[in-house]
Amino acid sequence: MMRKSRLLAALYVALFVILIFLLSSCDSGLAIVSVDVIQLPYKVVYVAGTEDSLDMDGCIISIRVRDGGVREVSFEEEPRATIRHEIDFSTPGEYEVFFYWGDTQIYTMTIQVILTSEQDQG
Repeated sequence: MMRKSRLLAALYVALFVILIFLLSSCDSGLAIVSVDVIQLPYKVVYVAGTEDSLDMDGCIISIRVRDGGVREVSFEEEPRATIRHEIDFSTPGEYEVFFYWGDTQIYTMTIQVILTSEQDQG
């Protein structure tokens, strides 16, 4: 009886190890191969002094996984996607916006902060 319970316990452990191995290899096809910006935000020109934040609406990224699948998502909906910039929305000029996936920079775009004709004359 003792021998049968030990054999049964060993069998359960072996099955558990096999199950863990199989489950851990299941998502290897989901490993991310590349992330690309496929559509820039709708807004890339800002009026000096009238806005104070970057609008990422319309920005779409493409996530390609190892098994060949591709998923397109809104930049704002993907928590691993971030931006970094040093835009002074009160000062006209061109500013770079850096797109990151985690800690990896994936894209750079330029936005403009402009004066209106009324601001330029004032």
